[in-house]
Amino acid sequence: MIIENSTRYNVGAALREAVCEYPVDGVTVQVRYCPKGSRRYISGTYYRKAPGLDDGRLIRLRINRNNCYPLEVAFKTSDYYTKRDKYGCERIYQRMRNIRFDTAEDLILGIFLHEFSHYLDHIQGLNGRYKQTKADKFALAILEKLQVI
Repeated sequence: MIIENSTRYNVGAALREAVCEYPVDGVTVQVRYCPKGSRRYISGTYYRKAPGLDDGRLIRLRINRNNCYPLEVAFKTSDYYTKRDKYGCERIYQRMRNIRFDTAEDLILGIFLHEFSHYLDHIQGLNGRYKQTKADKFALAILEKLQVI
C-alpha cells in the first residue's frame, strides 16, 4: 500500500495497522485537505479506475482543516423501522449510529476503513452499488476492534 499524505496528520502507521490482515497490493491512498470553502468535514472516495493508475485501486481522503473536535459522524446500520409520514403513508427509515471522533487521525481512519471496504468488494468482483451500509459496518467493526470507538 502506498500512502501519499499531504496533510500534517501522521496516519500512515494507523492505516497500515488497521488493514494488516487484508490484501493491500496495488492500493494507493491519498490524504489531502478539502478545497478552501468546503463545507464537508471529510470526504472519501474509492476509484475503481483512475488516470495514471493501471488498475485503479485509489482511495482518496480529504479532510477539512477547520474541523473542531470532538466531531460526530453518522454511520448507517442494518436496523430499519417504519413510520408514517404527514400524508399517512408508511415509510421505511434506516437507523444511524453517531460516532464521536476525538482527533482528526481517528476520523481519517474511520473514513479510510469505509473506503477500504469498497476496495475489498472490488477485488472480490462485486459491483459497487448499494454497499454503503456494509462499508459503514466494516469500518465500525474495525474501529471497535482497535478500540478507537
